[in-house]
Amino acid sequence: MGREGENPDGNERSGGANDGDSFGRLANATRLEIVDALATDETPLDYTALFERVSVDDSGQFNYHLRQLVGEYVRKTDEGYLLDQAGLRAANVIASSSLELGANRQFQRIDSRCGACGSDGVDIGYRAGEGVVRCPDCERRLTRFDFPPAAVETYAPAAFADAFAQRTRSYIGLADDGVCPFCAHSMSTEVEPSAATHPDAVPVVGRCSACPAGIRAPVGLVLSNRPRIQSLVADSGVPFRETPFWEFEWCTFDAPVIRKTDPLVAELGVDVGDESASILVNANVEILELDH
Repeated sequence: MGREGENPDGNERSGGANDGDSFGRLANATRLEIVDALATDETPLDYTALFERVSVDDSGQFNYHLRQLVGEYVRKTDEGYLLDQAGLRAANVIASSSLELGANRQFQRIDSRCGACGSDGVDIGYRAGEGVVRCPDCERRLTRFDFPPAAVETYAPAAFADAFAQRTRSYIGLADDGVCPFCAHSMSTEVEPSAATHPDAVPVVGRCSACPAGIRAPVGLVLSNRPRIQSLVADSGVPFRETPFWEFEWCTFDAPVIRKTDPLVAELGVDVGDESASILVNANVEILELDH
């Protein structure tokens, strides 16, 4: 599982004509300090209080950089200065270090089951801006997905696995709802065997209509967001939401079987506790049949 590297439709990113200029307004350490200072206070800061929060000593330089932010990222009110919505988004980017790849995190063993082979231990690590889970026994990479660098360093291995699994689930849920989890434009999803990274995999690929981002996810993980599947899982009594998705065989890339190619029909067997079902989906990941 992971993000696609480019938009295969070649669509340009939509937005205002001055997107680059807007982003460029943040390309200064003093401006980033101003944004960070306003983000850490719940109430507006007056001029003096804000000036004292940044490292620049020259009031003229401070005034210049503050003016560059007002109207774009910062709002001036009678009570002082505060971030507008764009400023809050910029503060989130700063806090998450999302524009940096961050340091790699060595793989560490965690007490988590491999859904592909049933091994009782898997390894989790961090590479190039993505969390990665792999099984040392069957040598499968169970999942990899985007994760903010700054947050990685705050977690112990087990807590990192939990946060990574929950965040990935949420992002895949948005993609399945037709919303790009990275930019909020529309996203389409399809079952694409040709996009598999190993012979037996049958992935779902999501492509954004605007940004270069995309997703590649197991069919089972995508379907786990659907009410009919959630009802099946709930009946089993298994704590699915609290369990990393890679522990379930039906949430692995290899789980589906292609039954027809023209038009495409894939079959997925779902076994959770004492509950089981056979599900047929088409190329658009629509459920054609559910035999429970």
